[in-house]
Amino acid sequence: MKGVVYLGDSEVEVREFPQPEPGPGQIVIESKVAGLCGSDLHKYHCSRAWAQERNGMISGHEPTGIVAAVGPHVEWPSIGDRVCVYHRLGCGHCAPCRSGYAAFCDVGSGAFGRTQDGSHADYMLADARYCLPLPEEVSFAVGTQLACTAGTSFAALCKIPSHSGDTLVVFGLGPVGLSGLLLGMGMGYRGIGVDTHPYRVEQARKVGKGLVIDAAKDNPIEAIRDATGGKGVGGVLECSGNPDAQRQAATVASRGATIVYVGGGGSPDLSVDFADVLQKDLTIRSNSVFSMASYSDEVEFLLRHPIPLDEIITHRFKLEQAVEAFSLFDSGASGKVIFEWEQ
Repeated sequence: MKGVVYLGDSEVEVREFPQPEPGPGQIVIESKVAGLCGSDLHKYHCSRAWAQERNGMISGHEPTGIVAAVGPHVEWPSIGDRVCVYHRLGCGHCAPCRSGYAAFCDVGSGAFGRTQDGSHADYMLADARYCLPLPEEVSFAVGTQLACTAGTSFAALCKIPSHSGDTLVVFGLGPVGLSGLLLGMGMGYRGIGVDTHPYRVEQARKVGKGLVIDAAKDNPIEAIRDATGGKGVGGVLECSGNPDAQRQAATVASRGATIVYVGGGGSPDLSVDFADVLQKDLTIRSNSVFSMASYSDEVEFLLRHPIPLDEIITHRFKLEQAVEAFSLFDSGASGKVIFEWEQ
């Protein structure tokens, strides 16, 4: 089978690997769709020394596919089942793991594509406990977003107490932010999106159908005040990691609003005007991933509310085109980029 390997210094390579075989408690997935994520770019840009230490580990952590083989002691899933796979790994025994939050494992969390071979391969090995059912009504292309990006934005949205008539602002309209904008509007919010990249601004205007502000041309604080009659917004998702946007999130929030910081990769220091926080009685939260229970809630939500997550995908590649796929995604001139196998 083929799989993608990081070489370091913004290079990847497609290599041949033996097809994995499941051991006790494990399954093998025949890949159908696997996404590229912003966190994949962090590894893409790492040094060659870091890449060499991985010893040919396969990249990717947004898997969807069909179960091709099942090892001993696996009660579910069965061969032929459609599955999504939770992307973080833990011991399986501590309280966070038992509650579906392997990302917060007390022993030490890992991840597909970082500490274990990942999803950018024709076949993928996983412990059965990380497999999540993917209904026929949910496409593999949407499922790969639920495995990370849309799963993260949905969990973040659920931390904002909803109020009738509230407006939601999303700073940063990459795959996480744009999925959050679409899901938020599906929850009943009036949606406003903010970005500076012309491609992402244009895509959000096509897909989101809410107000989209090009912060490279217009002052987002003034534009949001105009759009809300000076009231501000009841909910904010900050998905860019940009220090300016992190400060503006508190400025545009209304009294009693909730801000959820999602975007990483920026400054390690969060800077906001404390007068905004104090005088407006703001709630500040963060969200890095999601739980397995949150995945189930999001699937149920999507079955009741048609959200055009498919339209976030702008480029589809075969695995053999990994070099081109990573280069395009790194440029920022794309929405969601996926690897797709014949279905």
